[in-house]
Amino acid sequence: MVGANGFMRLQPLERARVAMAVLLDGGDAPLYLLNDGVRGQQLREAADELLSMELDIRFPFVGTMLRLALEEAS
Repeated sequence: MVGANGFMRLQPLERARVAMAVLLDGGDAPLYLLNDGVRGQQLREAADELLSMELDIRFPFVGTMLRLALEEAS
């Protein structure tokens, strides 16, 4: 499995944004996240990391990471 080190280094709300983008937009997520004027490159790279995972691993992993990021942010 490909690592998600860049994704895990993001702040909780950034992880939540990336996770939501990957879950909702799939392969288009990196392009949308790149539009962030401040951290677009890091967000795109994190989305690419998640998208490189096998599909049967990606969905449960990203869903869990979204839940944990939201819990951490609240």
